[in-house]
Amino acid sequence: MSPSSPDGRTRKVRLFGFFLGVLLGAMLGGLGAAYWLGSQADDQQFSEQQSLLQARAELIALRAQNDALSGQLVVEESTRKGLEASLRTAQAEAGRMRDQLAFFDQLLPPGPKGTISVRALEIERIGPNLLYRVLLQRSTQGEALFKGVLQFVAQGVRDGKEVKITLEAARSPGGPESVAPDTEGFALAFDQFQRGAGLLSLPDNFEPTSVTLNVLEGTAVRASRTVVLPAAH
Repeated sequence: MSPSSPDGRTRKVRLFGFFLGVLLGAMLGGLGAAYWLGSQADDQQFSEQQSLLQARAELIALRAQNDALSGQLVVEESTRKGLEASLRTAQAEAGRMRDQLAFFDQLLPPGPKGTISVRALEIERIGPNLLYRVLLQRSTQGEALFKGVLQFVAQGVRDGKEVKITLEAARSPGGPESVAPDTEGFALAFDQFQRGAGLLSLPDNFEPTSVTLNVLEGTAVRASRTVVLPAAH
């Protein structure tokens, strides 16, 4: 059978159609694959854009939160400084009021003629000693001087027991030792007012809780005042 016969031409047409179909199928498949890949790339790009937008939104929210916290800290710091300033002012005012009360208290008459009064007494812990400041007043003037002695009696704990001890004046380092009570530093001789200050020696292993000042004339107690001491830290 020759190629120019009808059957040969038919086979050629069929073969050409087959190859044409394969070629068209390949082209369509390539176009489909390209479309699919492009669609996937678009989806990925869209997803990345969405993630970026979400990250930016979260960043904006965090910045807003940080700004709010910073503003709150500024307000709280300003409030704290204002309260501290108010506290300092109140403490200064309280100090002035105490001074004024002490001043006017000193101007009040102490009592009947000849009465001895302890107008002011301060005692504070200074290392192993107690520092005292005292102001005495007598309700008379122009008569003989009042002569007496200050006596300091401390109450506290020593070796686990509650005791009372008469305190002596603290001696300077290297000073003379004595077994007798030291009363010379507490001697009094005044007309109307008497100020005094000094150090009291504390015995070893003794923790005072209060100190009572007695103004003695001979053996008689003419005036007395007790100061409660703060607990040692």
